[in-house]
Amino acid sequence: MAFEPERKVDYSIFEEIKLSLADRIMTVTLSNPGRRNALTPGMSVELSRLWQEIADDAEVSVVILTGEGDSFCSGADLSVLKDADDDEAEVTPVAITSRMARRHVMGILDCEKPVIAKVRGPAFGAGVNMALASDMVFAAPGAKFCDPHVKAGLVAGDGSVLLWPIAVGFHRAKEYVLTGDPIPAEEAERIGLINRVVPDEELDAHVQALAEKLRDLPPHAVNYTKMAMNVALKNMTQSGFEASLAYEVYSMQTQDHQEAMAAFAERRKGKFRGR
Repeated sequence: MAFEPERKVDYSIFEEIKLSLADRIMTVTLSNPGRRNALTPGMSVELSRLWQEIADDAEVSVVILTGEGDSFCSGADLSVLKDADDDEAEVTPVAITSRMARRHVMGILDCEKPVIAKVRGPAFGAGVNMALASDMVFAAPGAKFCDPHVKAGLVAGDGSVLLWPIAVGFHRAKEYVLTGDPIPAEEAERIGLINRVVPDEELDAHVQALAEKLRDLPPHAVNYTKMAMNVALKNMTQSGFEASLAYEVYSMQTQDHQEAMAAFAERRKGKFRGR
């Protein structure tokens, strides 16, 4: 029986996210600092490819997912999306948005290596669901967790429909996902959405120490315990994910979505008619 030799991963192909590998700990830094690390199309494509590369890399034992500076990720970079021409806008929802959203979350769930999310500032939209798909979440005071899809006239299609209720229960999850209201880090800890709030000056050291602890444990035991736990999580998440993505693509075509975006740009209250 032939076995494939270990493949050396070439991370130089990733140009829009920052990667740093030291002592078998890979730090993935979302970097779009002028936009609170909002995901550009290029960042989104790279993230959708990254998790399988990390899973295949024998030099990586643990991943730290974070954002540059004082923000984790504020969701999609709408300034980039607004620059797309009409033809691109018509194909973007199905061809890119839904496919990438699925890969962002499922890629983390499928990655055998433990992933620790280190959150400062906003974790919104796609950002919050990448954080919640991680195996553990630690945040600085002042961090906020939010899926604001409904406020944009969109169905929450990035994974919230099951990642949130699995963490905090359906009733509490609906309170936040159906309103799109942000949750302060301290409240997120209290209700079990995240692991812990750590003083800002201690957060880096706390996450690094945990990453080193995981790195030094028997890797097969750690990795496949994660995968076994994620079997049920993925089974519960997959069907709801697919339905929510389909509904999100539908909602992108509604007048209410257009009104929500116009109201946001004009700093006024939207007038929605269910169309």
